[in-house]
Amino acid sequence: MNQKQQNLSDEAFFEYYCSSADIVYNNGEQEAIFIKDKNYAFRYISPGYISDFDPESSVLTETQEKLQTEEERTQARIILQQDELIRKNLETHKFIYVDSYKHIILIHKSPIINPSTNNFVGILGSAQSFMLPNVLDIIYKINGVNFGLINKEQSKPLKYELTPRQHMILFFYLNKYSYSEVSIIMSTLGYKISAGRVNNHLENLKYIFAVKTKEQLIEKAISLKYHLFIPRQLLKVGSYELNDVLLISK
Repeated sequence: MNQKQQNLSDEAFFEYYCSSADIVYNNGEQEAIFIKDKNYAFRYISPGYISDFDPESSVLTETQEKLQTEEERTQARIILQQDELIRKNLETHKFIYVDSYKHIILIHKSPIINPSTNNFVGILGSAQSFMLPNVLDIIYKINGVNFGLINKEQSKPLKYELTPRQHMILFFYLNKYSYSEVSIIMSTLGYKISAGRVNNHLENLKYIFAVKTKEQLIEKAISLKYHLFIPRQLLKVGSYELNDVLLISK
């Protein structure tokens, strides 16, 4: 940025920032980017965002007046509170956004600061699909281990579709929770079930997946990418701050 640009007023700097967005953030990579002004109004939405996340049908980009339901208006208020947090502490924050579609969106929001005035002039946001890979799957791949079915892609469809309860139990079991832990978690979430019933469901899942042991059930379910499918019943539409970071121990 040259000397003239460094001395821009807040309004002029923000306009310059937005006008440069197509070049900076859409140089053939189709990044999903949005820019809000200091009043949290959308001033720029990248082609990549429009292509990947359909902002016209999302509470993320609608004005309060256009939102039809109380649930949508509640979500909009939560998003406004998040924007105010960015403005208050001038730090980048990460949020996950759950909508009625099949992907969870991971959103980074950062403050835009005019370097010549040090004033907050807006928010830069980036969006991408949230990934939840299986840790064991990653560790095997890093170490070049081809263990059973876990690294193989399965193309044959399952003989049976899973019920919502079967899917929830399988999801928690793939994440290494015991029968009693699955029972406690599901009961806490309003799906009361005993540890014995969890075990019965796992026995039925072995039959559905055509395997003989629970270890084989885990392997085959991961090979079929079931660990990437979070049951809809466990989610609520909304936006939530994400603070956890995976660390490597010494």
